[in-house]
Amino acid sequence: MKILLTGASGFLGRRLAHALAARHELRLLLRATARREGLPAAEIVLGDIADPAAVEAAAAGCEAIVHGAALVRILAPRSEFERVNVGGTAAVVAAARRHGVARLLHVSSFMALGPTEAGPGGELDEAAEPADRRWINEYERTKTLADRLVRRAAGDGLPALLLYPTVVYGPGDLTEGNLVVRHLLDLAAGRVPALLGRPERRWDYVHVDDAVAGAVAALERGRPGGRYLLGGETVRLDAFYRLVSELGGIRVPSRRLPDPVATLFGALAKGWARLAGGTPQLTPDLVEVYRHDWAYRSDTAVAELGYRPRTLAAGLAETLAWLRAEGRWP
Repeated sequence: MKILLTGASGFLGRRLAHALAARHELRLLLRATARREGLPAAEIVLGDIADPAAVEAAAAGCEAIVHGAALVRILAPRSEFERVNVGGTAAVVAAARRHGVARLLHVSSFMALGPTEAGPGGELDEAAEPADRRWINEYERTKTLADRLVRRAAGDGLPALLLYPTVVYGPGDLTEGNLVVRHLLDLAAGRVPALLGRPERRWDYVHVDDAVAGAVAALERGRPGGRYLLGGETVRLDAFYRLVSELGGIRVPSRRLPDPVATLFGALAKGWARLAGGTPQLTPDLVEVYRHDWAYRSDTAVAELGYRPRTLAAGLAETLAWLRAEGRWP
């Protein structure tokens, strides 16, 4: 199958590109400034995801589109999130219709489903129908709007499938999308004086290679119109940090930074980063993320795709082994 992949320069996208190139004929839509080192052998088309003409030209002759491109940034203008995450998705949907592709696989996000503490048993699956809410940040807002756009197109007959990876971690580029590994390195270097979030908050973590395997299975075997949550294991925050300490052989802070204090520090760090450049380690919206549960069920992917994610302990052990081999872990 000839496939167009968007977002191949990202953390998840780069691993997905390698998996697809091993099984299909692959074309990549990349920005002219995107880093190409480490990408598999594939046809490359240069263009901006939010340029409808560029996307349509890249999709010509393709039987399927895998849309993984998204703006994942801590600091970026609201208009840029809108342009890339919503406008880019609209351009992909239009190109899929124009060329009559057999499949459009849209990589959404767990954040498009929203926090889970109000769900049955404190969990949600891909059937969740979140209403407009007080958005935590522009990423959450625009990924939700893009998700709705694809779901409407699927309802109108477009053969689209939607994926919802949870908190992705594992070996790969240390982009802003690889938040967990960046956080692990901050912990190891002693750059985290206190933790965020109550210990009982629950998050779902998925190893990047499991998310990739689920995406490939959805592309090849998923139902048109299907929605698949690709999770790993849901654990409490205190259990996560206990695992990091045990497997990584490091001391993890036991103190928790109160939310009001963390929000103030986050606002100062965000303001300084805007003035001086760089990426802040803490922001008010990150504090808000830690105030919620992000616990999900992947039953549909397990039943329909044969999805079998590894445990968090196994995935973290592999990730830490990679960091040690790379000379990044103390």
